Amino acid sequence: MTMRILRSACLASLMLPGLSMGAEALLLEENALSKKVEQVQDYQLIDARSPAAQRAAPMAFSTHYGIDVAINKTLVLVVADSDAEAVKIAESIPAASGRSVFAVQGGAEAWQRVATRASPVTSVSKSFVIPKNTCEQGKPIQELRRDKPLQQFQTK
Repeated sequence: MTMRILRSACLASLMLPGLSMGAEALLLEENALSKKVEQVQDYQLIDARSPAAQRAAPMAFSTHYGIDVAINKTLVLVVADSDAEAVKIAESIPAASGRSVFAVQGGAEAWQRVATRASPVTSVSKSFVIPKNTCEQGKPIQELRRDKPLQQFQTK
C-alpha cells in the first residue's frame, strides 16, 4: 500500500512540471513575441483588459474580447490585465488547424514596446497621402473661424 502511494506521489511530481510548462509555452515574452510577429504578419490582437484600461490606453487594430468574439487569423495574441488571466483566455480559445494562440507576457506595455520595434511591414503607417484630384480649388463651401462669435439658430 505504501509502495502504491509512493509511486503515485512520484508520478504526480513528474507530471506537475509538465502541466506548468504547457501554460508557460502559451505565454510569450517580448523577444519571442517580436519574432512571432515578424514571421506571421497577419495576426489578431485580442484586448481582454478591463473596460477602464481599454478606454485609458486603447490598442490600435485590436479586437475587444468577448465570449462570442470571432477568431479569423492564424496567429492570435491575447493581452489582459495580468499574465495569468491572459493565459486563461488563450487556453479558452478553441483550437483550429493552423491556428496558434499565445498570451502576451507583460500586458499592454509589453505589446506597445513590441509594436514600436516591429518592422515597417507590420507596424502602423506614420504618414497619409491624399489621393490626386480630391482637393478642389476656389471658394470653400463652408469656412470655420475661431474669431467668429457663436452663431445661434434664428426662429421666426
